[in-house]
Amino acid sequence: MKKIRLCIGTNDGETIADTHMGDTEYFHIYDLFENSDNEFIEKRRNTAKDMGHAKVAKMKAVIGIVMDADILVAKQKSPNFIKIAKGTKYQPVVVSAVSITDIPGELYQAFNEIYSLVRRRKNGETFESIPVIQELNHQ
Repeated sequence: MKKIRLCIGTNDGETIADTHMGDTEYFHIYDLFENSDNEFIEKRRNTAKDMGHAKVAKMKAVIGIVMDADILVAKQKSPNFIKIAKGTKYQPVVVSAVSITDIPGELYQAFNEIYSLVRRRKNGETFESIPVIQELNHQ
């Protein structure tokens, strides 16, 4: 069964942070499956939070914490999200959902598109695409 491992930045464990992903307290790791099921894997502390904003060293430190993720999920594009898209195997995705528990369902709407981008990156391709996924009731 196809799956995507996602990383969501949060400060309170309940909502996605309004700030850049690298500035959050924690990363919540989920697996999202092609049949729409999802599974919470774990919460990880962001030890890179206080490093300089938009710095390459911070980006590398965050990637070290979430290296098993396929996609990095945030509410907004950051300078490092753009760098990640252009030069790494990780797929940044921007969402509109606020509640962490709503994000897997929102991402499931675009599962095939995101899975295709993840596969391309795993095959060594890099590109600038950062999908913006919106909840159906926000469109």
